[in-house]
Amino acid sequence: MSQIRKLNALAFLAVALILGGSLTASADSHSADDPVYFALSGGLSFADVSKTANANGQALANALGQTVSVKYDRATWAGRLTGGYEVSESVNLEVGYFMTGDIDITYSIPGASITEAYSASGIDFALKYDFDDSGLFAKVGMHNSDLSGKATVKLNGSTVASAAASSSGTGTLIGGGFESTASNGDVTFWGYDLYMDIGNVADANFGYLYYGFRF
Repeated sequence: MSQIRKLNALAFLAVALILGGSLTASADSHSADDPVYFALSGGLSFADVSKTANANGQALANALGQTVSVKYDRATWAGRLTGGYEVSESVNLEVGYFMTGDIDITYSIPGASITEAYSASGIDFALKYDFDDSGLFAKVGMHNSDLSGKATVKLNGSTVASAAASSSGTGTLIGGGFESTASNGDVTFWGYDLYMDIGNVADANFGYLYYGFRF
């Protein structure tokens, strides 16, 4: 784990402890009127790496003087842990920690391959707006994130070299979805968020399609 990821995790933990302290101070157990809540969601993260993959594949083909086969992932797993505060019936403030699996790009020639793997993680801050009693919501905010990349070279199936790099920075977050409350008070939700310029890298955009619950 990079130093930036450690700082992100510590920052999120501090916010969670503050929210947890507020929860404990206001009541011994969570109630419907408690403005503090937590949420956990999971799903798929999407990233369009086609332009990068095809451009790099062509550059590699030009350098080697032979055809290069290019394959790439379109999605991977993702998850998010959230702490929120209900400012009013319609407005919520949220802070979350998110992370994704790897989006792989593989360039192959007979007997050799190069695989690039990209993943994202970080903290996000968002203003969430609930549209009356419809269950629909929208959110807008920002993220402080880390884009990590690793390249692995294989010859005849054996790894002969590898390298890693990362970039950190801020970007914009927008999203929306639907939230429902069961008769027993359980709250579930689904939605789609777009994290733009992950790691402050232009056009490194990750979409997050998720389902989750509040507790």
